[in-house]
Amino acid sequence: MKTLISAADVRKAKAENRAYLVAPMKDFIITPEARDVAKVEGIEFVDEAPLAPQPQITQPATSAPEKAPTVAVQPAEVPANDASAMAKEIQAEIESKLANVDGEKSNLIQALVAKALADFNQQTPNSPRQINDDGIVLVRGNAVQLGVFDGAPGKNIGLTDVIGAQENSNMGVGYMGWENAFFPWTLCYDEVNVVLEGEFHVKTAAGTTIGKPGDVIFIPKGSSVEFGTPTHVRYVYITYPVEWA
Repeated sequence: MKTLISAADVRKAKAENRAYLVAPMKDFIITPEARDVAKVEGIEFVDEAPLAPQPQITQPATSAPEKAPTVAVQPAEVPANDASAMAKEIQAEIESKLANVDGEKSNLIQALVAKALADFNQQTPNSPRQINDDGIVLVRGNAVQLGVFDGAPGKNIGLTDVIGAQENSNMGVGYMGWENAFFPWTLCYDEVNVVLEGEFHVKTAAGTTIGKPGDVIFIPKGSSVEFGTPTHVRYVYITYPVEWA
């Protein structure tokens, strides 16, 4: 299984004054957003730690090097041919430990091994959620992976809707984030933004509203604005009505 490195891991390395993250390609998957953040923050991805002490970004060079950060493991999908070979090896190992394995038992073992491997390789959904029988939906925000926002071509801006018409909601809810970019937008809906990370700028003819973590910004329907950030931003948006795009 490979380890996933996200933009949050890069920002953590920056906060801890690391100059690099050890991430050999055979063991790690680096998201495009993580690479972009690393470029902005001056963090390098290396296959192994240098022999010399790690240079510090803000501390003296004599400071002791720190260990590479621990990051969340993302299950890597096993190719079909490898999975088949693995299933046969596991089945053979199991049957070697059992007595009197006939054709029926062998078929049962084969089915159980196949199901176990299928469950193991099941990818975590982009937005893990809990849906109760009463219609209440819980979205686990720290697991949301941002998709590509095509409303600002040429800019590395991510967006993922998490609540919408499929939940019978008359409001749309999602996550958005990007690094050092601005883009114009005209709203045909009311929107509320809750800033989670960084600095969120909303420019209009009357001036610029700047939101920081914990701040809430309301933008009325019909507004022509320029969204942006000189650093990075991640926030939750709520739109009414639900069909905002």
